Amino acid sequence: MTQGMIEYAKPIMDFVEKGIVKDSNDALQLSIPLWNYSITEKNRNLEISKRDIIKQIGKTLKMNYEESTKFFDMMIQRKEYLFPDEIQPDILMTMFIRKEEHHLIPEFNYDSLNMSAEPYLPDEEDKKLIQLIDQIDDYIAEGVEYKEWEDHYFSMEEKCKKRFEKWLNIKGVRQYSENFPFHIKVYLSFIYRYMHSDNINLKTVFSVYIEEFFVDHLLRKVIVEPYEYIEWPPALKLFYNFLSEIGYIKNPEKIIKLLDGIEPHFIEILRKRYS
Repeated sequence: MTQGMIEYAKPIMDFVEKGIVKDSNDALQLSIPLWNYSITEKNRNLEISKRDIIKQIGKTLKMNYEESTKFFDMMIQRKEYLFPDEIQPDILMTMFIRKEEHHLIPEFNYDSLNMSAEPYLPDEEDKKLIQLIDQIDDYIAEGVEYKEWEDHYFSMEEKCKKRFEKWLNIKGVRQYSENFPFHIKVYLSFIYRYMHSDNINLKTVFSVYIEEFFVDHLLRKVIVEPYEYIEWPPALKLFYNFLSEIGYIKNPEKIIKLLDGIEPHFIEILRKRYS
């Protein structure tokens, strides 16, 4: 639903790109009454006023009444075009959307990772990070409720992001030192903040959870340009190398091999969805 709403709102978000609307939240908020009107119109339950929405369009997008009315009609037609009723599933939180764009999904260029072979020497801050992660691993093993260690988690997440960023810079991968730490935050959240059938942590994550992260969680929770998703597998591989070099995990090869195995399948999913 989130992806669908963002796609639906693209004509409104264009006004942010053009500088006509300063706050992207104002643009997104305009898409909601338009979306709701298109639903209630079919049910003949017009609690939402067309006149009020047209007035809001004019105010937000700096249009006169005639322009606002035309834009209103276009957005109602857009909803019907993008989400045809006859193909929608019964699952409430899922909708099929008509593809408007096709994207090339390349494989990640691993030649761009010109990493230094120099061993990384962990410092005191890296050791503190290990202590933070170990503490959370203990909480999970002991069955302590998440709310009891939530603050502890966010401290670990922030330090992990900063230390990984520093490691990437030292290793000579500066071009990814901004994106990859963000990717890792998404992965950390999946591992530690979501309910799983097993007690897992960064060391003990099973292949089924690696697959779940890529084919379900990532695509539902993170909205980026389709080609940007290909950065997640290499980001995680480097992250486990980082965890190995600072001493949290002895041998990262088992998990890296799992990532090697899921990566082609993940790219195939992206190509089917977006190409």
